[in-house]
Amino acid sequence: MFWGVAVLVYLQIFPPKAAPANHAFGKLPAIRFPSPTASPSGQLIYQLETIEGSVPQASVSANVYFMPKTGSNLLALSKAQAFGKRLGFGATPVPEPSNKNVYRFDDPTSQLRHLWYDIISTNFIMRYSYEQDAGLFLERSIPTTVSAIQETKNILQSYGLYPTDFVAGSIKVTYLKIAENKLTLVASQTQADVARVDFFRPTIASTPVLTSIPSEAPISIILSGSKNAKKRILQFVYTYWPIDYQTSATYSLKPSEVAWQELQSGGGYVVRYPKGTVATVRNVYLAYYDSFEPQTYLQPIFVFEGDDGFLAYVPAINPEWVE
Repeated sequence: MFWGVAVLVYLQIFPPKAAPANHAFGKLPAIRFPSPTASPSGQLIYQLETIEGSVPQASVSANVYFMPKTGSNLLALSKAQAFGKRLGFGATPVPEPSNKNVYRFDDPTSQLRHLWYDIISTNFIMRYSYEQDAGLFLERSIPTTVSAIQETKNILQSYGLYPTDFVAGSIKVTYLKIAENKLTLVASQTQADVARVDFFRPTIASTPVLTSIPSEAPISIILSGSKNAKKRILQFVYTYWPIDYQTSATYSLKPSEVAWQELQSGGGYVVRYPKGTVATVRNVYLAYYDSFEPQTYLQPIFVFEGDDGFLAYVPAINPEWVE
């Protein structure tokens, strides 16, 4: 026990040095956050209230991971049709005008059920238009937390959609109630109309991986209380961008004080705004940004958390190494 305590104290006083930057990928593409971007400093007043009384010092470098992409092939549409058929959709999809890679599949037995499938990435959204089914929520077989996790795990595994690098990640179950055609958060299963299950990536070397909506995972399933198989899954969102953990490079990071100044001047991306015009920041740390949109590299960001749920991201890579 004494030796364990001694090691912890030593690491606090003499933390291990970060690996030297090798910038092996060359200049990286800039992170593309969703719009709107951070509010100009004239609209938000920033206050720093960390335990340290200043912006905590971050590592001077961090790993960046390559994210390989699948190219198009002649069998892509055939594979999509086979997948749609397994889910009960028609064999003749309709191409989406806004994206030539995305096809819409319709359910011949239900006008409210649709599948949008990207034949290149194989990501998809399956949705049942619950807003147009007045009697759907009269059925109350809402799963418990344990059964919701098990049911959705079974769904992913049965279709070969449970990525190995997600197995060690966290799973969150939230309960929602329909109100004015929108799903709103409730405290318990007994109050709920649906259960939402989110599958998150695990941390990478103790560094969290966050999406543009941290409460929502890249893979999520919403379950209703219906016993009808085609009404049971109200929404199935599958966005999986593989990470090649064996292909990485080390990049120098901007100082945390520079990231803080960048946020104050209107840079970065405000994920959640405070209730008023004052954004009080209480915690600053590094994370990886896992975009819902395709990206070539998994890059680190500075995360600023504060009162009233305030949350903001600022790219962490030294600007000299960003296109």
